[in-house]
Order: sequence, then structure tokens, then C-alpha cells
Amino acid sequence: MSGFILNELLDKLTKRDFSTTRFGSSLELRVATADAKKRTVVYEYEVTEDEIFRGYLDSGWLSTVVDNATDPLIRAIVANPTNSYTTSLTVHTLEPILAGTRVEIVCRLVQVEGRLLQSTVAFRDAQRKTLVYATGVHTLLYKDAVAGAAKL
Repeated sequence: MSGFILNELLDKLTKRDFSTTRFGSSLELRVATADAKKRTVVYEYEVTEDEIFRGYLDSGWLSTVVDNATDPLIRAIVANPTNSYTTSLTVHTLEPILAGTRVEIVCRLVQVEGRLLQSTVAFRDAQRKTLVYATGVHTLLYKDAVAGAAKL
């Protein structure tokens, strides 16, 4: 990801001029950091009781966040993001969590190969970075021919 594309991404995140409210979700994620070389965006979020089910982060909420939080990374890489579609969205709850916990949502674009795009997400404690509450993987395929599919 070039510096220009990263700056464009950060501008969009700051202005909220692209959809992060699909499927009825409204995410109030705050961008903490972004790293073009590592293809990473880190959001900060304070978990509420609404996002917890039986002591763990709710899997429906996790799926929504994994889908929408990885969207800016995908939009920064893919020439025509509307020409891609999700083939797999997986979440895993790992550790119990309490309402009021501040988490970092670490999104990484880990694979851009031909038509395949894959992002990983870790929901970790903002203070104790080795404590991971949940993880997710978002896999997409790009519909166009391989040539010219990515901006890279």
C-alpha cells in the first residue's frame, strides 16, 4: 500500500465518507494507528453489555465488526471494491470479557494474491496486548480477471 493510498484511507476513515454501516450496523470505532507497510489498521473500542453474550463477545457482533472493520483496508488495495465478494467470514471467541473493557481491534490485510484477498482481525485487550478475546478472518474474491485487479 503506497503512502498516498494510506493517506487517502485515513482521510476516508476520519471523514467517515464511505459506508461502515452496512446491514444495519453502526460501528463507533476510533482509528488508533495505521501502517501502510504492514497493511494494518488498529481501532479502539469500549465493549458494552450489548456486545456480550454469555460472558464472551457476541459472535454476530464480531462478524459485523470483522466485515466492516476490514473494509477500509480492502478498499485501499482493490481497484474496484464493488467487484469483490465475501467467500468466508469466520470468528472465534477465545476469552471471557466484561462490559467496559477497552479493546484494540487489529486488522491486517495478510493476502493479496491474484483474485484472493484475506484479512485477519484480533480483538485484544488495550492494556494487556497478549490477551486476545476473539479473532476473525475475512476472505474475499475479486471478480475481474487477475490482471489489474489490485492497485499494487
